[in-house]
Amino acid sequence: MPKYAHRLPKFEDTDAASGSSETTGKGKRHATKPYTRPEQSASIDLKSFGYQLNRLGSQVTAFVNSSDYAMSKEGRDVCKKMVSCIQKASSYQREASEHLINDQERFFEDEWSKRERALKEQHELETDRIISQLLFEKEQALDSLRTKLQEEKEEAIRALKTCTICYDEE
Repeated sequence: MPKYAHRLPKFEDTDAASGSSETTGKGKRHATKPYTRPEQSASIDLKSFGYQLNRLGSQVTAFVNSSDYAMSKEGRDVCKKMVSCIQKASSYQREASEHLINDQERFFEDEWSKRERALKEQHELETDRIISQLLFEKEQALDSLRTKLQEEKEEAIRALKTCTICYDEE
């Protein structure tokens, strides 16, 4: 067990910034992973996998080329095949990383266009609301002016009738 102790998760404080810990039913704490987005996690996993592949390839190549060990021809052939398999796996890993990056870019573009559409719709709705509010205020102002004009017209007619009556009496 002590041989693998470095691989076990470390317990974290509840106030730790990088992650959190949960309390089980018996009051014991166990570590939880910090939150990462799935595409971010996949990218990290592919990068570390590629790093491990490159490291393994260089170790096997160094082992095959070293003169410290006497190796049979069959052993060398097997190791060379293993190196070529590692190189193929490494190229597949690079290709997968490129696909992942393309997927991330596509995801970003999709999210961007969704948000852009939502903002455009929101802007159009806001513009329509403002226009209808201005039209309503304009109609109210016109109605107010019409009533004032009607009152002035009626007052002018009354004044005219009064003047003609006064004029007729004289």
